[in-house]
Amino acid sequence: METGGIESHVREFCFHMKSAGIEIDLIVLNAQMPQDMENLFKSICHRIFLCKNGRSYSRLLWLIHISRICRSFKYDAIYSNGQGNSIALLRLLLKRQTRWVHHHHMAGDKKDQMTWTAAYRSVLMKSSKVIACSKQNALEMQNALHRDIDTIPCFSRKIEGNNFPRDNGAAVRFGYYGRLIPEKGIATLCRLSDDQDFNKVEFHIWGEGIAYPASFFDQYPKLRYHGKFNSEDGLADVLRTIDAFLLLSVHPEGLPISLLEAMGFGLPWLATDKGGIPDIVCDPISTRVIPSTSSYTHMKNAVLSFAEDIAAGKISGEAQQELYAEKFSSSRLLWRWKEVLGIV
Repeated sequence: METGGIESHVREFCFHMKSAGIEIDLIVLNAQMPQDMENLFKSICHRIFLCKNGRSYSRLLWLIHISRICRSFKYDAIYSNGQGNSIALLRLLLKRQTRWVHHHHMAGDKKDQMTWTAAYRSVLMKSSKVIACSKQNALEMQNALHRDIDTIPCFSRKIEGNNFPRDNGAAVRFGYYGRLIPEKGIATLCRLSDDQDFNKVEFHIWGEGIAYPASFFDQYPKLRYHGKFNSEDGLADVLRTIDAFLLLSVHPEGLPISLLEAMGFGLPWLATDKGGIPDIVCDPISTRVIPSTSSYTHMKNAVLSFAEDIAAGKISGEAQQELYAEKFSSSRLLWRWKEVLGIV
């Protein structure tokens, strides 16, 4: 699609693999990308196969056709990600014993497990390797599947610089960017922006979603909605606009790339404890985690306290940037992915 964590990871994954001299054939069963993104993938990948037909039976016929084409090529590894039934089917259609690595992006907890179909569970059991985005997610999946699950974070884009020290007396600017779906806590952000206790705080949102068209935000005049962005320059502008990132999610998160991007920039964040989010806490001041089951009052007080500490100059981004360089940098992740794919 145009935006999203998996889409961002796949783009960066292909880019860094290409930079390392590895050829990738990319198959996307439900491609909804703009032309400039399609052109980017064409420049990065060896071959790309994009299905743009929304009908399920047409996509099935397309997948059968593409698998016949790809059976004539020799691959050193197959890398799949996502959570669709088509993954098992593609593996069956390719008719090969090549090393198969599957990447699961969601939380892996009991709520997530309830969405696993029989076909998808077979993917998790039969893959040569299954990769989770964080240690907590891997542990949840190991307990459910009784097999080893490896952990490798997703690729994220490193934007240089940070916003600190900030101007004394300026309003504290909280921001969220990503998909606008109810599970990401958008309604809570709107409610906070309308709360009179946040008179010295600004709330900013970037993204798109059917549940929240631009007109929805007209009823929240203190919240600033900026639409969507798709480029690295757009991401840099967002990170330089805000003082901290908020992710009040109840979604079964894996390890949100937006938090990794904030970390690489040295931007503090406050988020709920979904999935692997607690894995990337650096210190209790600049990276804060609260229960996803928190009441509005609890969330409000946590965000207020965060804003007060930012205004008082208690926040530093150095610890985050050091941890990012150590565990989440592109060079570190490239080595880990090459290792698990068996192409070191």
